[in-house]
Amino acid sequence: MRYLLILALASVVFAQRPVSFNRDIRPIMADTCFRCHGPDAGTRMANLRLDLRDEATKANRAGRTPIVPGKPEESQIVARVFHTNPARVMPPPSAHKELGEKQKETIRRWVAEGARYEGHWAYEPIRKQAGASIDSLVEARLKEEGLSLSAEADKRTLLRRVTLDLTGLPPTAAEVNAFLADTSASAYEKTVDRLLSSQAHAEKMTMHWLDAVRYADTSGFHGDNLYPSWPYRDYVLKSFLDNKRFDVFTREQLAGDLLPNATTEQKIAAAFNRLNRTSAEGGLQPKEYLAKYGADRVRTVSAVWLGATLGCAECHDHKFDPLTSRDFYSMKAFFADIKETGLVPDRGARAWGSVMRLGTEAQQGQLAQIDARIAALRQQIENQQAAAPELLKAYEAGELAWKVQRPLTAASRNGAALKIYNEEEVDSMPYVGGIIRSFRGPGKGLIVASGPNPDNETYTITIRPAAGRYTALGLEVVQDEGNPGNGVARGADRLAVTEVEAYLGRKRLDFSLATSNVADPTWEQPAMSAIDGDSATAWGVVTYGENKNPFLALRLRQPLVLTGQETLRVEIRHDSVYRKATIGRMRLAMSTGTYGWPEGTDITEQRNKDGKNPGGLPVEVVKALRGEKDADAKALARYLAWMRGETMELARHEQQRYYLEAAIPKVLLTERVEPETVRILPRGNFLDETGAVVEPAIPARFGKLNTAGRATRLDLANWIVAQDNPLTPRVQVNRMWRMLFGVGLSKVLDDIGSQGELPVNPDLLDYLAAEFQSDWDLRRLVKQIVMSRTYRQSSQATKQAAEKDPDNRLLSHQSRTRVDAEVVHDIALSAAGLLKPRFGGPSVRPYQPEGYLGALNFPKRDYSASRGAELYARGLYTQWQRTFLHPSLMTFDAPSREECTVNRVNSNTPLQALVLLNDPIYVEAARVFAQKMLAEGGKTIEEQIDWAYLRTVARPATAEEKAILKELHGKNLARFRADAKAARQLLTVGDAPLTVKAKPEELAAAATVTRAILNLHEAITRN
Repeated sequence: MRYLLILALASVVFAQRPVSFNRDIRPIMADTCFRCHGPDAGTRMANLRLDLRDEATKANRAGRTPIVPGKPEESQIVARVFHTNPARVMPPPSAHKELGEKQKETIRRWVAEGARYEGHWAYEPIRKQAGASIDSLVEARLKEEGLSLSAEADKRTLLRRVTLDLTGLPPTAAEVNAFLADTSASAYEKTVDRLLSSQAHAEKMTMHWLDAVRYADTSGFHGDNLYPSWPYRDYVLKSFLDNKRFDVFTREQLAGDLLPNATTEQKIAAAFNRLNRTSAEGGLQPKEYLAKYGADRVRTVSAVWLGATLGCAECHDHKFDPLTSRDFYSMKAFFADIKETGLVPDRGARAWGSVMRLGTEAQQGQLAQIDARIAALRQQIENQQAAAPELLKAYEAGELAWKVQRPLTAASRNGAALKIYNEEEVDSMPYVGGIIRSFRGPGKGLIVASGPNPDNETYTITIRPAAGRYTALGLEVVQDEGNPGNGVARGADRLAVTEVEAYLGRKRLDFSLATSNVADPTWEQPAMSAIDGDSATAWGVVTYGENKNPFLALRLRQPLVLTGQETLRVEIRHDSVYRKATIGRMRLAMSTGTYGWPEGTDITEQRNKDGKNPGGLPVEVVKALRGEKDADAKALARYLAWMRGETMELARHEQQRYYLEAAIPKVLLTERVEPETVRILPRGNFLDETGAVVEPAIPARFGKLNTAGRATRLDLANWIVAQDNPLTPRVQVNRMWRMLFGVGLSKVLDDIGSQGELPVNPDLLDYLAAEFQSDWDLRRLVKQIVMSRTYRQSSQATKQAAEKDPDNRLLSHQSRTRVDAEVVHDIALSAAGLLKPRFGGPSVRPYQPEGYLGALNFPKRDYSASRGAELYARGLYTQWQRTFLHPSLMTFDAPSREECTVNRVNSNTPLQALVLLNDPIYVEAARVFAQKMLAEGGKTIEEQIDWAYLRTVARPATAEEKAILKELHGKNLARFRADAKAARQLLTVGDAPLTVKAKPEELAAAATVTRAILNLHEAITRN
């Protein structure tokens, strides 16, 4: 009874509290009124603005006043919201925004109390509060509601919470034991300092920042191909590890290239400006995409640093905030000095526009030496005197044409099925002339691979060439839409032939030169890689668009004379690190000419329809021999040099250059040029050039930059971190709070405008913002929060707190939140002992479902998982494919990063449990976890379960948990004893080796236990 009386009295006190415009009225008006009576003049009705007091209290032309302070009975706003006539009530029915009785009464009370307006909280100067602290401000707010802080969490829970929050990894068993044993008053602070200085903390902070700046490894539009961005991620990692001041961090990303004597690191930082999606689609309109790229930067900068939805003003003045279209395009003008094109090539020498090489001095020196030698060799070839009187005659007689062979046998080493189609008919779907053609016809020596598709494979083919003198062996890869890897390979995004060997009996034939018919050498791995004896190198096509069959010509060092009775054995090895990058369809051919030009039988057949072009010479050489007017005068000289052997040394140098160039990291470069003209685009229409020209400027509501001449990106960055800008510190503090409590002090992290949310504790937000702005030290800010009593609370809510504050916005206890997608991955690998530490470097490709990328084109491709330690890197390093994000990350709510994301929204779905049970990443983790559990966890199943629990959730299992898991273990042990095949299937998932000598059924049963533990709600929850 006494409790009910207290509640009633509290309700009366609350009801009598003065109405606050920011707390009570602005949210109502922003949701229902501002669309028609707000900042946007284009949609304003009745010439009435309700967001400004001076406007709202003026009489209209009919003599009626919307708001008469202190007189609700004379105020039109009150009359209209209470009106019962659908034709007169506000908001009108057509708006589909109906006010509740409590909202109407709040508006009436506000007018009666004088209709006091307040400046929007986010735009007001930060209020500094001497002597305040996180805990004092939280406790004061709780006291208003009759609540108090909860008890401190137990040491195990606290350690697991802070370790996950600061590093994204669970504490190790050794760390748990050490923390429990340390009874000193500084035990927790020492732990916090250790975590904050770790590389793992830098990785966790980087994960959230990459969401915000829409970092990805692919371009997003069209083919969504890989672009060079990972060095930017390394810059962010190093910045957080070094605790770089946030103001410096900001300037370097927005304008690192503009800083005096900009360092390489600062130029890498400025790659932020190039992380937007780009398109290589041939039919795009450049102006449209340049408009998209510029708009993306405005949205990103305004959301990441200012918490403002400035993107809404691209087509019209903002309907809810004082942001105009002029503001939008003036902000866009800051980035008009970035060199870019609407169509951004994604292949070849011009790929991605401005790119910076990050090679060492030694690498750059080697590259210069090789380039000089290549240039000299090419000049030497150009200077050759052409003389080939018998060449045309041999060509026209068909003596130079490739002779397609009819294989005798075809077999594989690792299980692929090879079928020979000599004269038998076969269905084909090649991509020719820009369209897919479908037909059935004789195979003409075609070999088709099907069935199992192992990661690596060797094809062995036997042929019996006709009698003759042969100079070269040819491998024609026949494209077909049935091959997921670029139309030529059975998997991956490329073809990778690591070695081709040919044998006559036991004698291995020696090749001196490998060349191919791919027109652009930047689109293939060097042909010489197929004969260099190195499985780390490979020949293969890595692009699309040639519309022909890749053809590899292997020149014999000595001509081969055959009688027609000999059998040749050809071995084609696919031992690349790229999984399943194996040939799907192929033919073998032999050349009897002086040397066989790598032309391909498909092209030969197309050109020889009239019988005049039997093949074996380049088209330009034929024209030169025939004396045609449009012939390339030097084509014949180049061909003769290729015949004589100068090309051999050139090919070796070009191969060396390819791999040296591939080893040099590259990153998108922000290259400054004379700024382009920027106009306001009416309704965002890129074709409409009637809008006014604008210069770079910050939104007018926030002031004006004092610059001499045109403002730059550096001026913008300086304003963003200026001491009189209240937006940036509030926004960043709010996001740090979300990371450590599960929700921000203001819930809508990307919008602190009128459509956002008033902070539940404005004093606390301002206190932290002032602290942060004083030195821009993010690490100090994070430590300040996690050291607070508020953070260290138990997550167990009292009955009173659960009733009064069910969402825990007042912070009467800590919050339970599921960890982020990458952390789910990292917890499993860490518990299993699989996680391989690294810091930075290129992205990796964890296991992914076969065929998942089947809808991607330009090029058509399949996925090729990484190998070795790369498989077990942290989730942060996963290759971020924007249009087809790794399904495990997507299931656990990671964003695609097609747009900037500052607040991940966690879901809870059955699909997540299915992923934890069935994704090869987690099945392998469970299996390896079981191996360690059997080897290190004790002799009994009860001891082993305790051991596994400690590694996963930092505590021993309860008696009930042990009983459940022991029963699960017993049932599965019996099942696997009866079904040895099922046990083997479970134990062969993943690349990690089996390291214990347990019986398969025992290990498989143990794996079902660890699988269940990794699937616990507690395992993936930060509690």
